[in-house]
Amino acid sequence: MTMALLRQFGPYGVIAAICAGLNLAALIAGDAIGLHYAVSTTVSFVACVIVGYSLHCRFTFATVPSLAGLARYTAAMALNYPLAIGAIWLFHDLLACPMILAAPASTLVLTVYNFLSSRWAMTRRAHWNTEGATRP
Repeated sequence: MTMALLRQFGPYGVIAAICAGLNLAALIAGDAIGLHYAVSTTVSFVACVIVGYSLHCRFTFATVPSLAGLARYTAAMALNYPLAIGAIWLFHDLLACPMILAAPASTLVLTVYNFLSSRWAMTRRAHWNTEGATRP
């Protein structure tokens, strides 16, 4: 692994935890008020794309925010959407786990995919910060 990639793990982990917290809050609160998990996942998706892109630009990948970057990030996260629904279905519906367990389990399963797709979206043809950031 390159040093740039290793330096990205720390900030990525913190931001992923923030987005995971948003996701868990949306899923558990939605379940508590009677929303189907597909609706709660949609709310979570929108919140996590906005928060995740903003924070990853600034702290993880040191890129200048752009519409093209946001579009790539949204596309990468959109591919995650059916995987998230499927993981929740697996844990909640098929394995009959309560949402308080199904939500974190599905989040953990998707963490690796999220890192790789976020890295692709944020670093592809990005403009690099002049304060020492290097292309991974």
